[in-house]
Parts: sequence; structure tokens; C-alpha cells
Amino acid sequence: MSLDSKSNSIEGVFYKINKKIEKKITAKYHRIKDWVMDPKGYFLIGIDRKNNLLRVGYCKFTKLGNDPVNDMVAEITGKTAIEIINTIIRENYISSLQHAGDMGIELCKAELALKYNIDYVQDKNLDIKI
Repeated sequence: MSLDSKSNSIEGVFYKINKKIEKKITAKYHRIKDWVMDPKGYFLIGIDRKNNLLRVGYCKFTKLGNDPVNDMVAEITGKTAIEIINTIIRENYISSLQHAGDMGIELCKAELALKYNIDYVQDKNLDIKI
């Protein structure tokens, strides 16, 4: 499948897709200006190499300001990003699409780091040596 061709359609795996592009958008994101805190809480992602698992702590904040209270109220474990993000959604621990997208990216990075023995630090790029 190629989106670059001059053809008016794309032969997909299951369907022929007609190209009727009405708008072309250049993607952009500013890590500080565009970020919005999910009111449901946040997640801490880690790798458990001993048990070959991804571990995700679900945290809620009950008070903001000078004396914030942050509580980890659940732990989700699994072997793949897809099973963890779907569990987070099913458990209603996430409320924004932006946050769900970010979690998908972070969990995918953690899964790759676990599989290929790469160091993982949440919200940092993976240091992949080729």
C-alpha cells in the first residue's frame, strides 16, 4: 500500500479505498504547551525483567497545590502493550484520548525494551544501538 502514488485509490488488504482527501495536515506537538493532565489520574510504567512483565501503577491525585496527595490505587501487569492499554480502558482508568494515545506509545516502548533488553525510562526515548 502506498499513499504517495498519483492513483485515485488504494488497494487495501480487505477493501479498495477511494482517495478523496479534503485536507492535508502537517502534524506538530509541543510537549509542554499541548499536554493536558487527565483528571482520572496518571500511570507509572516499569519493566519486571525477572518475571518478563510490564508493570503499570495507576495513580490518583486527591489534592493539588502545595501539599499534593498522590496514591497508587491499582497495578496492572501484562506481557504486551495492547493487553495493558485495553485493560486500562476497560477498567475506566483513563478519560482522555490524548492520554490513551500517549499510554499506547509508552507501553509499546516498554514492551520493545523488555523484549530486546533495552533500558527503559518512562517518557524518554529508547536508546537503540544498531
